[in-house]
Amino acid sequence: MSNDIAVFRRPARTLRSAGALTVFVLFALVTVARPSQAQGVPVTAPDTSLAVRIDSLIDLQTAIARALDVSPVIAASEGSIRSSQSEQRVATGAYVPSLSANSSLIRSNITTGPAPVSSLPNSYSAGLASSIDLFTGGRRGADRDRATADVRAAQVIDISQRFAVTLATQRAFYDNLRANDLVDVANARVAQGERGLRYAQARTRAGTTTKSDELRARLELTSGQQQLVAALDTLQTTAYSLGRLVGANGPIGAMHSAAEEPRALALNDSEVVRLAIESSPSVRAANASEEATRAFTRSARATYVPGLRVTGGYNWANQTELVGAVRPGWSVALGTSYPLFNGFQREDAVTRADVSAEVARVTALDVTRQTRAEAARLLAGLRFAERNISLAQEAVKSAQEDLRVQSERYQAGISTELDQLTSQLAVTQAQLSLVAARFNYSITRAQLEALVGRQL
Repeated sequence: MSNDIAVFRRPARTLRSAGALTVFVLFALVTVARPSQAQGVPVTAPDTSLAVRIDSLIDLQTAIARALDVSPVIAASEGSIRSSQSEQRVATGAYVPSLSANSSLIRSNITTGPAPVSSLPNSYSAGLASSIDLFTGGRRGADRDRATADVRAAQVIDISQRFAVTLATQRAFYDNLRANDLVDVANARVAQGERGLRYAQARTRAGTTTKSDELRARLELTSGQQQLVAALDTLQTTAYSLGRLVGANGPIGAMHSAAEEPRALALNDSEVVRLAIESSPSVRAANASEEATRAFTRSARATYVPGLRVTGGYNWANQTELVGAVRPGWSVALGTSYPLFNGFQREDAVTRADVSAEVARVTALDVTRQTRAEAARLLAGLRFAERNISLAQEAVKSAQEDLRVQSERYQAGISTELDQLTSQLAVTQAQLSLVAARFNYSITRAQLEALVGRQL
């Protein structure tokens, strides 16, 4: 709550007049802002520094869908899936014989027998060649397993990125809603300050109080006006931030909905924790990465086994006496290769693969523990946020009733201006606490859904 107050009290341009006319202009500005935003019309005021522009309003689901469509993070993750799938096709293609075509045309005076210079012989040929590895010591299978694990990891990371973009959009959306609520709080404070100033002026003219009460009331009104200016500035800033996320060229406002109120989760706490451990995108991505590194280790160890490869082909060619010319017919060859010593490159590859596999294993275990702890923390935070909303609502009701009583007592000359100002500040503080509690609940629930990878 102290952070919210700091936002309201930060330095801002003071209003030119603290009189009733300025208060009325500010009040009218905020009151008209909501219907103008709904129609997509920029909000204007005589003082252009107080103008708040909102091009259109948008609901949460539409904002999320538009953000996913225009996010460069999602474009990158989808590209990673395509690349991994291409890698998987290459790994599968290693089980299929390669096939190539060749052709040549030669004219030369180098022959295997005498030939007249005036009639140099020609050679032309065409052929097909094919080859396949019969045995690789398990390398092909390991490469295919690694590619498959990479595809799964890319798909899970894409899901994780989608929830990350969703969370960022929800945060921007709720930031804008909170800014709207802060404008309402500041607007109510200005209206109450205007009433308090009228009461103080009336009592000063009647001689039932001192000039100090009027000055205190005017100071409270000015503070409320400053809070309103800061709230309008926050509203405009969050609207531009939301507009950028959803792909708009201007400021976009958030629409209130019933989904913002606290509601029960679809699962109990133990089921949520279990779901987070088993289905969390971060856990699934870590497990897929571990599986890929294990497959890479098997592929590196396969270099210690000799490979066996068969090649064959058929050539069509003319009969010629040219030296080096392709001869017609078919051929089949079976060969093997095994590096006896390659400067410890095999050993280095195996060592690096083992290290990567061990790091991936430890990381997967740590991610699982972190996810379990984070799920439990967010569940507890969600319960605290729900309770805090209830308490904040009760505080607002009590503070408003206290302010009503103090206002009546002040008009009757029973209480002092200081008592009324204290009650006014208590109402503002309680309203700010309610706004912060609702924002914290919405963000905590969004973080929990992003963690488990599904809506709750």
